[in-house]
Amino acid sequence: MRSPHALVITLLAAGLALTGCTGSSASDEPSETTAATSDASPVATASPVPADGPVAAFQSWWTAVRSADTVAACGALTDPLQQRMIAEYEAATGMDIDDCATLIRQSSALYAAAGLPADVTVDVESETADDALLQVTYANGDCGTVHLERTASSWALTELSEECAG
Repeated sequence: MRSPHALVITLLAAGLALTGCTGSSASDEPSETTAATSDASPVATASPVPADGPVAAFQSWWTAVRSADTVAACGALTDPLQQRMIAEYEAATGMDIDDCATLIRQSSALYAAAGLPADVTVDVESETADDALLQVTYANGDCGTVHLERTASSWALTELSEECAG
């Protein structure tokens, strides 16, 4: 895919340009997303990703990112993937990010500001009881593979996720 983390970085960089690095939304009127993302502390608005299957887990994660649900979005990522996404964001933008919740809030605000569609196509490449590999294509054409591993109660996106080549 452009993997979730790479897509976030690309959109964050685009969003910074759209907002003039002010952190404000492209819209003059605050929206629920803008209000949620401007809050300094994370707000739990959903439970962690469900265990029904890897596709449902990915789609729930994507919805959580888009709605700034930091508890669900960060809870669906392994610690190594969180750290990689933060490091890539910092390298791409030169800005420091303290934690996954900040990254998710900023990403959500920038997706909204850029008006990017939430559409995504997900195909299962492989699935076992313990892990799955999904092929994901976003509405803007970015794509990649998302690796998920089974935890005790859910599926978690891992650092083995990769962008499409080329």
